[in-house]
Amino acid sequence: MTVKRAVPEELTEDLIFRLNHLYHAELGEFIVMADNRKEILYVNKKVPKKDIDGFLEVIMFPDYAVADDESPTGDFLNYVYEKYGFYAYRALMDAHSWRMEQKEKKRAEEAAEAIIPLIEKEVNSDNPIVEYDELLNFEIWKHGFHLDKSTPKHTTNYGSVYEFYFGYLLGAGLLKGGTVL
Repeated sequence: MTVKRAVPEELTEDLIFRLNHLYHAELGEFIVMADNRKEILYVNKKVPKKDIDGFLEVIMFPDYAVADDESPTGDFLNYVYEKYGFYAYRALMDAHSWRMEQKEKKRAEEAAEAIIPLIEKEVNSDNPIVEYDELLNFEIWKHGFHLDKSTPKHTTNYGSVYEFYFGYLLGAGLLKGGTVL
């Protein structure tokens, strides 16, 4: 991540909008903002280098426990909150969360690359390990879908969750032909 020291007026329109409407801070209160997609951390020119180093450490922290008191960044985040306020604290936490989400997406993409060929092999096999029952699968999916619940990260619906666990139960040998053993 590149650090760009800036005065408030040098922020992009997008960052000013986020500062005002997401973080409820005025332009003159600008301390730190991340442009995650461009990998740029905008920091007010008045902020000392040691604080900038701490900002980067928080954003790059490799675990979700970034704010825990036992974490090497926990005390620094308390310091940020006390010295710079809630908006700066939240901007750093949001940048960290975005990085963690990107890390999870990459892990999922890599896992899918390895798993999809195994699924395709079964789908295209003349003798699949488990016979696919489209109507049973649909009924299970439909039940989960109609629960009208969201998954924690809102990336899919509960129909997919129910299908996942249906597949798990089949794979674990707890079902035979779609019925409980």
